[in-house]
Amino acid sequence: MPDDSATPTHVLSKGAVRWAIDTLGAQPLHPTFVMYLYLRKQSRVGRLTEASASSDELLALIEMPGNPTKPYYFPLIDRGKRTGTPLSTFWRASNIPGSWSPGSIRRLASGSWLSANESAYAMPDNHVDLAHQQMLYNRSVSALAMGAYFLRNDGFVLSGEASAADLIAGFRIKFDYPPETNNEFTRLFTTTEPEEPPTWFEPADLNAVLIEEPADV
Repeated sequence: MPDDSATPTHVLSKGAVRWAIDTLGAQPLHPTFVMYLYLRKQSRVGRLTEASASSDELLALIEMPGNPTKPYYFPLIDRGKRTGTPLSTFWRASNIPGSWSPGSIRRLASGSWLSANESAYAMPDNHVDLAHQQMLYNRSVSALAMGAYFLRNDGFVLSGEASAADLIAGFRIKFDYPPETNNEFTRLFTTTEPEEPPTWFEPADLNAVLIEEPADV
């Protein structure tokens, strides 16, 4: 599982990250689902009033080196073609934090419920149902794909043979889905492993740079 205090033994493999990009890109997903996960986590620890679309915690999830004009990259799109391969629309311009401000979110057709007013976020009691309906379009998303992409720069301290279960556990820790939130988790995410899974982890190289977008996009 991710561990910031111990020396990591493993990181996600580039093959796993590429699989995640292809898998997420093949499913209609509202881009603001990333913001929902961040705001939900802040709400659970009583910090919703401190949440910011410019927070380092949020932007670290979507930052990707490799594009001189578009610093953010995440394979969540809710319209347009699906090819099962990386698309240019996965790159996002630097105005993403502005698009996720309370004032901007409240003007969205889907996701406006994340805003209490022009300057404050909200997390309504029925947020799980709203997220499933309006952001996942009534189809749960792979926790393995979400984990393999959004934990791509995290280190894991693993003992024994690394597995898909370790990735799911890491995702649940990263986004604060402990066992008592199983009803939420199973509503939004699937945990089925693909028939031909990638190698999920590789040994950590402490001298390696953060994973960059695959070169063949």
